[in-house]
Amino acid sequence: MLALYRKYRPVVFGDVIAQEHVTRTLINQVKHGRVTHAYLFTGSRGTGKTTCARIFARAVNCLSPVDGSPCGKCEACRALSGAGNIDIIELDAASNNGVDQIRDIVDNVQYPPVAGKYKVYIIDEVHMLTASAFNALLKTLEEPPSHAIFILATTEVHKLPATVLSRCMRFDFRLVPQPTLKEYLRRVYAAENVTADEEALDLIAAAAEGSVRDMLSIADRCMNYSDKLGYDDVAGVLGAGGKESTRELFGAIARSDIAATLELVDGACAAGKSVGLIAKDVAAYARDLLVLKTSEKASVLGSHDEIERMRKEAEDYSVELLVSVVTIFSSVDAELRYSVSPRIVLECAALKAAKLAVADYSAIEERLTRLERAVKEGAVAQPAAIQPVRAAQAPEAARRSVNKDMDAKSVWGRLLTWFRTHESAQVFALINRVTDVEVRGDKLILWAEADSFMRLSGDDVRASIERALREDGAPYALVINKKSGGVDMDSEIARIKKMIGDAKVNVKK
Repeated sequence: MLALYRKYRPVVFGDVIAQEHVTRTLINQVKHGRVTHAYLFTGSRGTGKTTCARIFARAVNCLSPVDGSPCGKCEACRALSGAGNIDIIELDAASNNGVDQIRDIVDNVQYPPVAGKYKVYIIDEVHMLTASAFNALLKTLEEPPSHAIFILATTEVHKLPATVLSRCMRFDFRLVPQPTLKEYLRRVYAAENVTADEEALDLIAAAAEGSVRDMLSIADRCMNYSDKLGYDDVAGVLGAGGKESTRELFGAIARSDIAATLELVDGACAAGKSVGLIAKDVAAYARDLLVLKTSEKASVLGSHDEIERMRKEAEDYSVELLVSVVTIFSSVDAELRYSVSPRIVLECAALKAAKLAVADYSAIEERLTRLERAVKEGAVAQPAAIQPVRAAQAPEAARRSVNKDMDAKSVWGRLLTWFRTHESAQVFALINRVTDVEVRGDKLILWAEADSFMRLSGDDVRASIERALREDGAPYALVINKKSGGVDMDSEIARIKKMIGDAKVNVKK
């Protein structure tokens, strides 16, 4: 049984979805015989680059094309679809990126096609070619024989030399909009006799992130799990948190409820949910609230009742808080690449967002304004409306609350993570030697051994630690103390005098 993305691969331009700006031009070129010698197809994965290249290769050789697409019935179409086809040559540059493979193409390009009018060379992932391979291709790419067409496909067009770009007709493939993916998936599942509710279709389409191939791969996994799919079924297959658990986690963060936040993160991780997907879900939920809060024509998928409920919920949060949550959780994926403890990265992100929610005074101000308006209009204020965010606190009270919730070890752990990715290995090694850290009031106190105290107290290292504190948002002043009892000062002075002489030693106590 073929995978869905292979079974439903388009065979004519009319089957390609959401790329009309590309397919229309290619169709007209086939119809009017205005075919050029070199093309560049660029765009994200799974958007139809290789598929369009194959359709175009057959269309230019078809004896009787139908609306610019191959008929699939003529002698040329049958020959080009067979196993012995030598007129459409595909090269995967990811595994054949050397100059020798390109020289083979250059040597053979002079030979005319066997079954059709053109010999078409499709080079996929062309950005993987070496510099020598590009140089070997340049002259042929500029002036190929009249029977040769080159189609270069890449996901990273910025890596191609300018000399290659200038020789090609470029087409940019766009990410497919989520509603378009959803409708296409609905047709596929109908053909496969699979039932899926609207929320399940929305989740699969959202997880594909604009890629048709990714969507069909996810859909394949889901239909093998069950032929009657609901939201929870798809979430389980993807390893994502359910919608309700995501809403609960965001609510705990917005209330600055540290204990509940950590419990919900622990529960999601214990259930086997992907840390990266949990972070993506929270970021996406905050993004939806932000869009609903700031736009009347919101591009948010969901039922009418669900969208209206989220729109009312969005009124309880400020734009600043929602933007901060989106920013913090969107960066988790990048941090996971360098972390050996994914769960800690997620917990730190959740705590950082919860800490920002403590001082979200703009949200409190918005609530007070709405309540005042409601009182003037004679409406009864509902206590539940102000539950998502704590009552306003004085700045010092809010700071003490944060200090109670976040101990010295968690702060220092986040700082070490920052140093690992932002400072040199030498500075990180020095910082990493600090094992005794405490929070005393508004001060973060580092206790250093005698041999590292002077280096830690130096202007450069101290400035680095203070910069890390600012980046983390921790409300502490830095103090670096030296551990006592580690060095006998009299013995140390005597040793130095013996080495360099009494006259050169000036002891200040």
